[in-house]
Amino acid sequence: MLTALRIFFPFILSLGLTYAQYDLVVYGATPQGVTAAVAAAQEGLRVLLLEPGRGVGGVLTQGWLATLDLAKDREGLLQGGLFRDFYRRIGQEPSFDVRRAEEALWAMLREAGVEVRLQVPLDRVEVEASRLTLVAIPEGPVQAPYFVDATDTAELAFRAGASFTQGREDTGLDQRSMAATLVFRLEGVPWGAVFLALNYEGQVRRTGAGAWGRSGWGFAGLVRGYLPSDPSRYALRGLNLARQDDGSLLVNALLLFGVEGADPLSLERMRLEAALEAERVVAYLREKDPLLFGTARLAGVAPSLYVRESRHLKALYRLKADEVLLGRTFPDAVALGGYPLDGQAYFPGETPYLLGTPAPYGVPFRSLVPQELRNLLVVSQAAGFDSVAAFSARVVPLQMALGEAAGVAVALLRKAPQAGLMKVPLADFHELAASGQALEALRKRLAQRGARLSSPEGGRVEAERPGYREAVALLRRGLFAGPYYLKGSLGLSEPILLGDFLANLEHYYRAKGPEERLRVVLKARELYRGELQRPLRRALLNQLLQALGEDKLAGTDPVTRGEAALLLYRLLP
Repeated sequence: MLTALRIFFPFILSLGLTYAQYDLVVYGATPQGVTAAVAAAQEGLRVLLLEPGRGVGGVLTQGWLATLDLAKDREGLLQGGLFRDFYRRIGQEPSFDVRRAEEALWAMLREAGVEVRLQVPLDRVEVEASRLTLVAIPEGPVQAPYFVDATDTAELAFRAGASFTQGREDTGLDQRSMAATLVFRLEGVPWGAVFLALNYEGQVRRTGAGAWGRSGWGFAGLVRGYLPSDPSRYALRGLNLARQDDGSLLVNALLLFGVEGADPLSLERMRLEAALEAERVVAYLREKDPLLFGTARLAGVAPSLYVRESRHLKALYRLKADEVLLGRTFPDAVALGGYPLDGQAYFPGETPYLLGTPAPYGVPFRSLVPQELRNLLVVSQAAGFDSVAAFSARVVPLQMALGEAAGVAVALLRKAPQAGLMKVPLADFHELAASGQALEALRKRLAQRGARLSSPEGGRVEAERPGYREAVALLRRGLFAGPYYLKGSLGLSEPILLGDFLANLEHYYRAKGPEERLRVVLKARELYRGELQRPLRRALLNQLLQALGEDKLAGTDPVTRGEAALLLYRLLP
């Protein structure tokens, strides 16, 4: 009987009939998986949410990433709809209590009537005629006309045959992924003293540190002297702190390198090994600053690693870094993003990636649609974003907005024929992506649900300026750094900062060599540490070029970002 159903099922789909166990199966109870399931259920569909792990909330509640990467314009948060609902439930602060976040997500699922099954790994998948027809889990086969893969690694889509690039493969540098993080919990830390110390560090020493509400960030100088047990695997960055309801602090600071994020057994082994490193970190903090951390106790580590990057989908459209930075809009945009192009290191000791702050940009519906599969959407950092574009597009608030869009898109396909929304019924996401009428209906329904799809703020394109083409090419590879205050622009007429120029060289030479040039760049960072945030002087630039065996650059100060783009494009092939 089961064999007969498998043969007959694609025929049923092609007729637009309604036989299935569910209207939609969502794989992955990540934040975006929850919003996809809730949105579809609120639109009247029968939804099954499958999670291979032990709880809902993904990186927020299992990875303990307890601070949201928010983006705003002058009208407020760039994401509305279900994300705004979730944000209200957890207290409307960037940092939050992880237990409260998990309770909020469960409440949203219950209220919408979503069926949830935990600890159900994939056994196999079946695909016929470019359609995913069945997922097999230990409890048995599950069928649906539509699927959403909301896992961080797009495991369902990968198993079904969708194409991906790995890590930053698209940049031509290598296939590495950004460092992962093991978040750990500290008890016994006096929050009031930490709060004052961070604000003193930021306001008096001008280090960028600070604290507000439940959030704290800084202590970069304190952690700089930490020597990991294995410097090739671990590094300690400045502490990002999130105060919990019980007074404990969740610490986002311990970086893990060489984590590709696709093998659950390997991830768990790395997590357990990193837990031992966390003990060494806490001992170091107690020794180096006994006034603040002398009574600190390690009270546990997150149930899972915070994996920033693994695969990147070859979707119908791949969002690019310049489209993010310059705030491009699309006719099929289903969510707004605006978080900085802020990437973590790929090598231990590497300067983090900062490429500027985008003007609000739209994410196309096509970026969620695999080229090879017609009835599946991918909603996660593994969706159709170039690796550098994902520096911004990977963050949870935007992903939750995209999850809601995916759920509404499924409802549109299932209900549009009966509701008379379209003259010609559409069978799959490829057809939806090609239909202006359907996309207009999708965007209209999202707006009715409170989603934001436009912003009064825009970017500034400088296509007429020298260095524009070269700057875009470098940006797409992560090799055109820019400060946070550079918003929605490449800033080609502005002076380039010394630290930004050196960061571009460092990132390239770490990946491609030669090592001799990397040593020159790292020595320059050491010698001129106090000038990294100042404009690059032409005399210093020419000293650096001479040390690298390159010709001097003629001209007068300042060295503009446009000039730097032309030079870097030649130096970094």
